[in-house]
Amino acid sequence: MRRAARILSLLTAAVWMFSSLLTVCATEKMSYTYTVTFSAGSQGVISSDGISVDGGGSHEITCDGQHVVITGLTVENSVRFLNSAVTLEEDSKYYVKGVRMGGRDNSTVDLSYFRVERDEDYVVAYGIRGNLVQYTVYYQDEAGNDLYPPQTYYGNVGDRPVVAYLYVEGYQPQAYNLTRTLQEDAGSNVFIFVYTPIPVVTVPVPGTPGATPVPSPGIPAATPLPGDSQQEVPVPEEDAQQEAGDGQTQAPDGNVPDSGDGQEEQEIPDNEIPQNEGPADVLDLDDNETPLGAYEPGDEGTIAAANREKFRYALLAGGIGLAALIALAAGVYTYRKMHKAGTGRTEKPGDRESEK
Repeated sequence: MRRAARILSLLTAAVWMFSSLLTVCATEKMSYTYTVTFSAGSQGVISSDGISVDGGGSHEITCDGQHVVITGLTVENSVRFLNSAVTLEEDSKYYVKGVRMGGRDNSTVDLSYFRVERDEDYVVAYGIRGNLVQYTVYYQDEAGNDLYPPQTYYGNVGDRPVVAYLYVEGYQPQAYNLTRTLQEDAGSNVFIFVYTPIPVVTVPVPGTPGATPVPSPGIPAATPLPGDSQQEVPVPEEDAQQEAGDGQTQAPDGNVPDSGDGQEEQEIPDNEIPQNEGPADVLDLDDNETPLGAYEPGDEGTIAAANREKFRYALLAGGIGLAALIALAAGVYTYRKMHKAGTGRTEKPGDRESEK
């Protein structure tokens, strides 16, 4: 009996230790930091002015003129590199093409804005001056207003530079990186980051009269339908007509009256409102089938990716903890049952002796 109790105790202790170990490992994985290094090579001098980090945190940037080292990065961070971070001599025969991962061919240019997923070493990619042409990068809202001053760079005709977006609070670009093939006509070498305002979600307080409804992100304002100005829907005075915000009227049941053109506005349930897709990692401007301002499905943001990873580790730790609790409960139940059975067997001989 004592031996069985000891075995159960050892088994329970082992399960708890294993659970604690995995939980610690998961926590360390979640809090592990990464390092990203940019090397200028022998052609230029690099500074941290054109290198920045999104996502917050306690990262640190150091620079010695030949290397920029960013430490303390997590999966919630993204790093941005601008060609202006590298300075060349005036009579240099080279120009900056971008950055490439260490060990790759110099003609390869990687993303200028990338998510941090591991320790990375990047090297500045240079090209030899030949048929140089100017290209300009714009950062504008949907109305064409500049959110940042345009940036001008140079490259050879036929190059495919990759330019990174600049962060604008309250706005979201159509892509994090833009690329296209440089042409001889400088007027064709235009990169435009189009920013759209991030919808502000206002959550109404339940029971509050006249609470402002939650805006519908990604749904443009509807255009007034023909015939709406002449058509009226009679409703009781206590059910006042609601303005749709674009000149249309809505009946009490929320439906838009028929415009008379054979088409009707279909009401979209709140849980089926299409959400705005996040920016694409890279958008090729040479692809004429993709509008410049269109959103591509895919990236949901670095914070969402980090939260998914944390959620997976939390599920793992929770599952292990639950298994440990079940094992402990089973051990206690088995121990009590065996102890009770053993006590019953030891009492029977005594009972017989007392009867004698």
